[in-house]
Amino acid sequence: MTITTILFDMDSTLNSIDEIEFSRKYFKMLHERFFSEFELQFFYDSLTNITKNVMLSRSPRELAIKTFMKEMAKCYKKPQKKLYEDFKEFYATDYNQLEEFVRPAEGAQELVQTCFNKGYDVIIATTPVFTEDAIMRRLKWSGMAEFTFELVTHAENMHFSKPLEEYYTEILKKTKKKYSECIMVGNEFMGDIVSPTRIGLKTFYIPLRPENEDLFVSPELKRFSKIKPTYQGTLTDLTEIVKSGFLNLD
Repeated sequence: MTITTILFDMDSTLNSIDEIEFSRKYFKMLHERFFSEFELQFFYDSLTNITKNVMLSRSPRELAIKTFMKEMAKCYKKPQKKLYEDFKEFYATDYNQLEEFVRPAEGAQELVQTCFNKGYDVIIATTPVFTEDAIMRRLKWSGMAEFTFELVTHAENMHFSKPLEEYYTEILKKTKKKYSECIMVGNEFMGDIVSPTRIGLKTFYIPLRPENEDLFVSPELKRFSKIKPTYQGTLTDLTEIVKSGFLNLD
């Protein structure tokens, strides 16, 4: 079937992000603003574990944001409503300081514009563990504010997360797309390539470093050695493929 829809990962795909410094300052600011009664290392470790639990949750009736707030309320002994309000306030204020660690990836704006010019539907398939406001701000910092996407995934509209296959199934159900008409583009092999491949999506892998051309440099990925992306290259390579109508992906 002809490709009609392109799903893009956001961080380190459509943008260039210093994830170490971004995370360091994110945790530090959040801790100082709302969780200073806890030791910093405990807060870092516990919030990291909570985030992992949300990403692996398979509750079809509970949005990711609900799972997140329930886990936090249990850990930090605070009301869910108050936690949600605190996070919303944080993302509307302090969070903007993190813009310094995010910039558009070279060629990303041209690629996305080319997708729209060629008539493709475009979905932002980013890990939905942040609120809508936080995701939309990071999209803006990534140079994507001018585009209107078919769907942008976030914690307030998704029940499942990467790396689960259910995440992609939920996206396709929401947008009424078929597996065979979609291609997923991203830099994380497990979440962006393995899961969508298993359910029938085509994939485009963008390794962050040249040594990642060997897909299985990480020992934990050895068990997926039989899974290969449909295509691998740079954003510029993908722009040319989009212009060709994906003729060489059939």
